[in-house]
Formats: sequence, structure tokens, C-alpha cells
Amino acid sequence: MSSPVRHALAVLALLCAIVVVLDGRGADARTEPVARAPDRGTFTFAPGTHPLDRQAVLQAVAAARPEARALIDRIDGRTTITVGTPSLPQAAGTARSLPDGRHELTLDLGPVSRGLGAAGVARLVLHELGHAVDAALVPADLAARLDALVPAGYPCGTPGDDRSCLGRSAREERFAETFAKWATGDLGITLHIGYKVPPPRVSLDRWGAPLAALARP
Repeated sequence: MSSPVRHALAVLALLCAIVVVLDGRGADARTEPVARAPDRGTFTFAPGTHPLDRQAVLQAVAAARPEARALIDRIDGRTTITVGTPSLPQAAGTARSLPDGRHELTLDLGPVSRGLGAAGVARLVLHELGHAVDAALVPADLAARLDALVPAGYPCGTPGDDRSCLGRSAREERFAETFAKWATGDLGITLHIGYKVPPPRVSLDRWGAPLAALARP
């Protein structure tokens, strides 16, 4: 890979941080898990959302594995999606779970689509939806078990080691990033976007097996 391409990807990675906002309740705050959303429906898109942006989001969800779609189906009726620049600097997406069970996602699809194409858009969309699934549906004990299968990363500041700080992010980010990988079936080694969360210690299918069970009627 040429130096200009590596530089461009590095800049894109910096711009494409993916963040979860927990409504000021702290990193460990969780909404009460619900077995099934009472108001299944479809996403609410903010007024003025371009039809192509709406289509890109829906295509990313439609292409996800069936078990991931089943979980997303349980929260989509309570999820509002805005396509645009998130309020947090250098973020390509944010997810906010509110106390009343609603979820608000902001997705900056343009830069991600131009830099990483459909695969990057899918990773962004499913990462942020992963936050909503985590907050609404995943019990704390299951969240802890899933997180135990994802390496915490390497110590920051190791001289000469470009793996430094790999995966040094909140549990919620590790879940959302691994959920997106599981949903797409793609580890996304070449996707320089968001948190550099290491792959789980087991296969994606094995990591997501409890989520697949959770998705069953």
C-alpha cells in the first residue's frame, strides 16, 4: 500500500470515531432489558433525510445476518435516525439511548461512503444499532460474558508497537463493534473506521450464539 493511501486511511480513521452517548448516566449505565419491544415498526428518519441515505441504512440492515435483523426488528420502532454530522467532534456516528426506551442515532454517511464504500456504511450503521440492541435487549450478565470473549487490547504507549491502544475503549464500544462484525460476518480488517477493537477470541458465530438465542421468538 502506498504512503499516500496509508495516510488517507489514517486520516479517515481519525475522522471516523464511533461514539455512544449514555444520556449522562455513566459508562456502566444500562436500560432495563426487555424481551421484546412493544412497538415494533420501522425506523423513524429525521425530516429531510435524503432517499438515498435512507436506502443505504435500510440496505445495511437488510444485508445483516437474520439473527441480527431479528434483534434490530425489536428496537427499530423506537429508533430515530438522523443523517448528518454528529455533535461530537471527529465522530462518524453517535447513539443515544434515552430513559424512556427510545434510541437516537446520528450517522455521517457521506465521508464513510466516499472513503470505505458500502462495507464502511454497513459497519457504521450496524455499530450504532448495536448500541441500541445492547442497551435495550442484552441483560447485564450476558453483556459481561460476551465482553469476556473480546480482548481488552494492548497497553498504550508500547514503543514501536503499532497495536498500542488497540481496543482500549468502553465495554459498550467493544460490544457494538463486535456486534457489527457478527452481523456482517466480516472482521473488517481493512476497515479503518472507529475503535480498533480486536476480534473475539472465538469465531464470530460462536461469539454471537447467545445473541442468536436471544433473537429466537
